[in-house]
Amino acid sequence: MKFNLVNDDKLQIIISKDDMEKRDMQKWDLTPHNPAAQKMFYEILEEAKEACGFDVGQNAQLMIEAYPMTGESLLVTVTKIKGSHPRLPFDLDIEGIGKALMDELMQHEAEDALPEIASDEAVYRFETLEDVIQAAHLLKPSYDGASQLFRYEDAYYLVLMEKEWLTDGGVALLSEYGDEISTVSAFFAEHGQMVMAERALEILATL
Repeated sequence: MKFNLVNDDKLQIIISKDDMEKRDMQKWDLTPHNPAAQKMFYEILEEAKEACGFDVGQNAQLMIEAYPMTGESLLVTVTKIKGSHPRLPFDLDIEGIGKALMDELMQHEAEDALPEIASDEAVYRFETLEDVIQAAHLLKPSYDGASQLFRYEDAYYLVLMEKEWLTDGGVALLSEYGDEISTVSAFFAEHGQMVMAERALEILATL
């Protein structure tokens, strides 16, 4: 589990498949008023307090947003809501769960009957713009395909739209600076901010 303290009121958490399995949970269990989900977030917030000092206090109201990432992993954002009425600590309704994850929850059974659709793109998540630039300098000689850059939740997402041009060496270089995720670029086009609509890798490599 990885914690990224954005500020005193906002925390990002990457919860891996292994983290979920240790708690005998699946992302489909993250439904409103589920006691098991509330217990899991209680434990996670206790870990966050120890790991990075994110303290929700005794009467904090929290907004929880969760989005699917690679495999069963989740990107969870916890935000303290100020100026709200007091409530019991960690009384998590998870009402703010991300639209993308809710769509998956509602379509889970239907998806089991559908064939898998291979994506022609590779998407990498980077913590900072400098990380993207460093990766672009190294990757540019070995990738000539189309590319885009998005920003979402204080992270940057580089989309390589023709991943068949990406060599094993290129994958290794990207992995030094960022993480490949399964979320497609359409999600970031809808929910994120477009930074570079085309030739992103080429432009970044000149910075």
